[in-house]
Amino acid sequence: MQWFHDTLQVGMPHMVPGQLSEVEMLKHLGDRQWAAISALLGRPSHEIVNDQGERLYASFLSIALSMEDRCFQHFGEGSSIRIRHAANFYAGRFVEGALLFGDADIPDERLPASLAPAAFAGCGVPHIYLTNAFVTREESNLRLRTFAPAGVNLDESATTDELPVGLREHERVQRTGQVQPEDWELGKAVPAMARVSNIYPIVPESDLNGAGLLYFARYVAIMNYGERLALRSAGAVPISCRLISFLTTVKRRLYYFANATESDSVRVDVSVYATAIDENAGSTTQRTPLAFDFVTDLYRVSDGALMAKSIVRKSLSVSQRSKDVLSEANRLRLLWEL
Repeated sequence: MQWFHDTLQVGMPHMVPGQLSEVEMLKHLGDRQWAAISALLGRPSHEIVNDQGERLYASFLSIALSMEDRCFQHFGEGSSIRIRHAANFYAGRFVEGALLFGDADIPDERLPASLAPAAFAGCGVPHIYLTNAFVTREESNLRLRTFAPAGVNLDESATTDELPVGLREHERVQRTGQVQPEDWELGKAVPAMARVSNIYPIVPESDLNGAGLLYFARYVAIMNYGERLALRSAGAVPISCRLISFLTTVKRRLYYFANATESDSVRVDVSVYATAIDENAGSTTQRTPLAFDFVTDLYRVSDGALMAKSIVRKSLSVSQRSKDVLSEANRLRLLWEL
């Protein structure tokens, strides 16, 4: 298995207030996955086609992200993020990839022998596991077909005969509708936030990629939009924008099922769960009094088709000096009887 190197110097375009943007980081990691695919196929991305000469795209099927003992707040402006990444091909049409990233070089001895998520347990650095399918569009974004790239003779070291975990989980979630992994214990359901729906109109200038497809990282941005509105408007007491700005992703599972056209809108259904953490938890300068689990579904408004399902845990990591936010968090703990 070939492991590639990359570095990202964090600047303002990669950030949201106070931390590295999960959406922008996903864009970069997705691009690194595509770079690995191109390197292993031995051709630039725009020359990857099927037997009919149609351009193929590596459409995302699933994401499994873990920040380990860190969070996106750890990577601020000026941070230099070191990335190691690798990819395997399965059945000609599918790819699984893994990327490890941190603020120090990741030596070869810390790299797992397998790309399966279980192989990364205890690796000590943030990591993400991705699965993709090679697709081409059939008339519109509503019909995508899978193909194997034409004229490719892959080295055996870049292929696997074992069904990737991400594909197996993708099928399970689509079949059962249950996105929560077995090892994920949800917090307490927040009153009035059992299922909150909002509509997001697709914005072509920011949501579509160069192929005209709703970009995989923008699904996360749309989910963030729905989660924020749920917190702001669905509870008995609106949660402040300031508190929401201190939420930072700890882990995520995300499964993709459909795309959408630029003229469509997306219905965002969110269920919110909360967990009280030791009010003194955190570093000498930070406190983490709460964590939220968001279970989010995206549906095409035009026909009601399920587009994606996600479960994400975000911790409230806030400076000790932000007394107003800490006070608000304590009020929420009492209100929700956590």
